Amino acid sequence: MKKSFTPEAVPQPAAAPVNATAVPLPRVIRMPDLQRMYPVGRTTIYELIKAGKLPRPVALSKRARGWVLAEIEECIAKLKAEAKHG
Repeated sequence: MKKSFTPEAVPQPAAAPVNATAVPLPRVIRMPDLQRMYPVGRTTIYELIKAGKLPRPVALSKRARGWVLAEIEECIAKLKAEAKHG
């Protein structure tokens, strides 16, 4: 049985100096974190993206991709509601 995912379990970056005018950056998760939140395979995740049920990943670097945590949480809530009601 897999452990249930809690956002606190995702490693946090080191705190940056506080700047009162800075806009907070959205929290981004990578594929292993996404799979802990919604335990399905990589192929299923990419099929859900293609179907428009999960957001597309954002580019973090030339090769690295990740998802905005708030968007993923919203989409997973919708997927679970759909599964519950039909």
